[in-house]
Amino acid sequence: GMAMAMLASIYGSRFELDLPDGNVALEKTIELTDRAIELEPDNQFVRIVYAWRFFVLNQQEKFLYEIEKALDLNPNSPFRIGAIGFFLSLSGEWEKGKKLLDRAMKQNVGYPSWYYGATSLYYYRLNEFEKSYEEALKYDVSALFWGPMLRVASLGQLDRQSTAQQHISELKTLKPDFESKARYLISRYVKEEGLVEKIIEGLQ
Repeated sequence: GMAMAMLASIYGSRFELDLPDGNVALEKTIELTDRAIELEPDNQFVRIVYAWRFFVLNQQEKFLYEIEKALDLNPNSPFRIGAIGFFLSLSGEWEKGKKLLDRAMKQNVGYPSWYYGATSLYYYRLNEFEKSYEEALKYDVSALFWGPMLRVASLGQLDRQSTAQQHISELKTLKPDFESKARYLISRYVKEEGLVEKIIEGLQ
């Protein structure tokens, strides 16, 4: 079950990040998460990936139900609660998600830097754009466009276009078709339409 869930997470990320053969990857994600949950329904990682599948499919009610079940399996796991907090935040449960992220980052020195995608947006939605930018600077996943995108959006809202230029170049290098797909790509992760529009505003 664990192996199935790990493979499903790779396929699901392929779809979410708009990599080649994304639709085929989504079908594999659904197939693998079904098999994983059959094999190990009480494994927290399996349950998280199963819940995330509904996040990917924009099935909010099912996602929230399943992610709570995942949290209940082990509410004290420092790494797992970080992933739960990340996706809870992006689904719109910002306060609960941020508390879990803060706890995970305090308890686990080796947490992944993609957590900062959610913490940056937490402040962005509150119009605290300087804090949002500071968090986005910590998003250090060199192959992904999300770090530079968050930095550009925050700097746009701060009216610091000259500083944003280097991040715009990085964004376009990592995702050459970003401008034509921006709303579509952002909404793969950000599930609040109003926040998607606010990010687009900062980028513009």
